[in-house]
Amino acid sequence: MGNWFSLVFVAVIVGAVACFRLVRKSINRKAAQSGEDKRRVHKAVEPLLATDGNFQTLYAHWEKKESYARAVWTTYYRYMVAYQGETLCIIPLHIDKKTREIQLGQPSVFSPENLGKVTVKTKQKDGVVEHIEIWLGNKQGEKLFELYVDAENLRKSRWYLVNIVQQEECAAFERFISSLAQRVAAENPGVDDLIKKSVNEGKGIIGAGVSIVGAVFAFFFPPAGIVLSLIGLLLCIVSKLKGANSKKPLIISIICTIWSAGFLWLFFAIFV
Repeated sequence: MGNWFSLVFVAVIVGAVACFRLVRKSINRKAAQSGEDKRRVHKAVEPLLATDGNFQTLYAHWEKKESYARAVWTTYYRYMVAYQGETLCIIPLHIDKKTREIQLGQPSVFSPENLGKVTVKTKQKDGVVEHIEIWLGNKQGEKLFELYVDAENLRKSRWYLVNIVQQEECAAFERFISSLAQRVAAENPGVDDLIKKSVNEGKGIIGAGVSIVGAVFAFFFPPAGIVLSLIGLLLCIVSKLKGANSKKPLIISIICTIWSAGFLWLFFAIFV
C-alpha cells in the first residue's frame, strides 16, 4: 500500500510541474504576441541608429559555457542586431532582472572589409527558420563574435529576460547573413586554411601540456608519466605533420618524453 501511495505522490508532483511549465509557456507566448518586450528593446536602440540609415533590427543572444573541474559556469549575453546593405552591427544589451531597464553597450560593426569568415547554421521547422547560429571571424581566421538568433524567445527562467516572437525578422536576417557569408567566402578563399593551421597549432599546444603533466607524473609513478608523455608527443607530431608552424610544442614534448623515460628506467632499475 505504501509503495502505491509513493508512486501516486510522485506522479502528482511530476504532473503538477509539467502543468506549471505548460501554463507558464502559454502565458509567456501570449505576452510575446503582444509585442511589449519587442517594442522595448527596439525603442532602446532607436537613438543609436536614428542617424545611421534604415537599419533592420532583431533580438539575439549568446551563452558562453566554461568548465571548472565538475562545475559548469554559464554566462548569458543579450544583443540587438542591426543590419543594412552589407553592414552588421551588434549592440550588447544589459537588462536589469528587477526593473527591466535596458542599457546599451559598445556596438561592434562588421562588414566584408573586416570579416574573413562567416559561418551560418540554421534550424527550420516546416520550412520556417527557427534558429540561426552565427560565427564571425577576421581575415586571419580568429573568432570575432558568436551569437544565436531565435524566432521565439520566452522567459523560461530568470536568465531569459524577454518574451519576443520575430519569425519574419529571423527569416529576413537569415537571407542577409547567408548572402554576407557568401561574399566574404568569395573574397577570402585562404581563410579556411588559416583556421585549419590554427586548429593544428592548438593540438600541438595541448600535446605539449599533456607531456608536461606526464613529466610531473614521472616523479611519482613513472609508468603513467611515460604514457602521458608519449600521448602528448604523438599529438605534437600529428599537429606538425598537418602543417603547424611552431616547433616549440614538439621540442617540449620530446624533452618531457626523454625525462619520463629516464625516470621509468630508474624505476625498473631500483624496484624491479
